[in-house]
Amino acid sequence: ARAIIRARDEGGSFESIWDFTERVDPQVVNKRSLEALVKCGALDSTGASRMGMLACLEQALAWGQKHAADRLAGQASIFDAVGFGSAETDSPKHHPQISAAEFEKSDLLKLEKETLGLYVSEHPLKAVREQLRRKTDCVLSELERRRDGEVVTVGGIVSSVKELTTKRGEPMVFLALDDPTGGGEVVVFNSTYAAARELCVTDRILVIKGRIDHKQQGETKLIALEVSAFEAVRERTEIRFKLDARAARAGLVRDLALLVKDYPGPSMVFVSLETSLGPKTLALGPDYRVAIDTDFLTEARTLLGADAIL
Repeated sequence: ARAIIRARDEGGSFESIWDFTERVDPQVVNKRSLEALVKCGALDSTGASRMGMLACLEQALAWGQKHAADRLAGQASIFDAVGFGSAETDSPKHHPQISAAEFEKSDLLKLEKETLGLYVSEHPLKAVREQLRRKTDCVLSELERRRDGEVVTVGGIVSSVKELTTKRGEPMVFLALDDPTGGGEVVVFNSTYAAARELCVTDRILVIKGRIDHKQQGETKLIALEVSAFEAVRERTEIRFKLDARAARAGLVRDLALLVKDYPGPSMVFVSLETSLGPKTLALGPDYRVAIDTDFLTEARTLLGADAIL
């Protein structure tokens, strides 16, 4: 790391993977370490895609090794001595073009997790965080503060799966689960695992109801009672209701506003009213945006009628 920092301080930011291997001692950065740097995004500042840089990794390393060998052989100093400048600056560098093709965002995040043990650019649950929150009552960072034996519902992405066999010969698994607040370990015994085997796989987003277990000193585990798949739904940006104000009971719009308050979210709410003066549209204010999920829709239909949602 010191050699990389020194090279950057002396010559400025690295312009490309070729520039990196040229300026950093190849004895310090080998194939494995360069691959890790690319995978975790350390060379994203060059503007090249990670997929493209990984594809030309061998060539970039070979270029760096050749450049280092030339320096050791004193070729550059000979040119300097006769007044022609340095060979490395005067000789054109014709490097193969790096492909602009890139991994999917989910795959980029996997590379970061694989390399560093954490997500760097963003958490893979960022886009569904609010939806997941509405299906759970506890985040993973809170598990150790909950009381022993308490039943909670958490959600997260499976980062690893370890399958074991009990003394009775029954299968069980340990799941490493991550959410945007942290991570936790979930134990799935055979009675639960039998019904959830297909769900207990890496990179699957799960909602798990379980019991807090603090029995092992210094360790907190969640004993799974129920395991279900989390399926994200496309967020609607607005919802519209229709009401016949001439026949509706007094205070119905107020009750709708109170219901909306119970489900805060990003979507705007509009009410199309049939009045004695003709149709009118009422837009609820910014304090009355709603999360349009199954529970809200069920309560809205109960309040307004099955046909009230447009």
